[in-house]
Amino acid sequence: MIENNKNQTTVGIAAIGYYIPSGVMTSEAIAKLADIPLWVLKEKIGMEKKPISAEDEHPSDMGIKAAMSAIKKAKIKPEQIDLIAYCGVGYYDYRFWSPAAKIQAAIGADNAHSFEIRNFCNSGNLGINISRNMLLADNSSNYALVVCSDKLSQLVNYSDKNSNSILFFADGAAAALLKKGESSNKILSYYGITDGKLADLVRVPLGGTKLPVKSENIDLALNYVKIEDPNQLENTLSEIYLKNYKKVITTALQKSGFSLNQIDFLFTNQIKKSLLAKILEALSLTEKNTFISLTNCGHLGATDTLLGLAKTIELQKIKPGNLVVLASSAAGFSWGATAIQY
Repeated sequence: MIENNKNQTTVGIAAIGYYIPSGVMTSEAIAKLADIPLWVLKEKIGMEKKPISAEDEHPSDMGIKAAMSAIKKAKIKPEQIDLIAYCGVGYYDYRFWSPAAKIQAAIGADNAHSFEIRNFCNSGNLGINISRNMLLADNSSNYALVVCSDKLSQLVNYSDKNSNSILFFADGAAAALLKKGESSNKILSYYGITDGKLADLVRVPLGGTKLPVKSENIDLALNYVKIEDPNQLENTLSEIYLKNYKKVITTALQKSGFSLNQIDFLFTNQIKKSLLAKILEALSLTEKNTFISLTNCGHLGATDTLLGLAKTIELQKIKPGNLVVLASSAAGFSWGATAIQY
């Protein structure tokens, strides 16, 4: 069944707020810490600098600021929000804790049911889909707030040569306010897939049930993202990454009655320059059809796609009726795409 049936109640993105911390780490500083040539960061990856949050500024703090920005733009009261989905990578202020509940209380959304959705860098895409479906399933619900916020810079071990592929991890937040009946940024469809063959290659070893924090095993190196076999990861991803990216985008569009040649804008999670070029080429798109925040913002996890959409709307490049796709990949590994009509 076509998901954009005219008789179906619609859900659109009424507003997007975002917050980028003022702290900065330059590529020169990263190259020195990681002991790698500067050209790897500037030319191969395509990053000049990345935002770093203050020591006392945490994922929930950034999420609160992004949420308040979205609420202000939408011109609603926090009490009108029915759902709050916190869609971060999973590295929260505390290990056993609810950032969604913290944000709910801080913004005064007293009537909202708040919960977490965790699918790493695809969390925002998945959160939009789940929240949209929840709004459509409940006649009494009208607003959902999807918050993406991460402090990924703390997960990088700059002295670990196996971790060079995540040197661009940075900090920031974005929040999308979904509204039932909203005609702009109408959410059409979503499709996601997972290939778990590489699930064990990327993880933070310390702090789970397999390796709980104990006095005898505290090793700071285990508290960063660890890539067990970067060569296996690179080789396997090179075979399936682009194929799966194209598959989720194609399928999401087909579910809403559109095709690849109708895409006006594609916003992806921020990946190295050469890989983005391959994705755009495979879809017959150019850099004019996207927004690249990697240069100054690094990789912000699930925040990337919403930030790209928000910035492009601010630049007034998106026109009514344009077909927009939010597409992201995630550790695990998963891929997801959301089709939106502006």
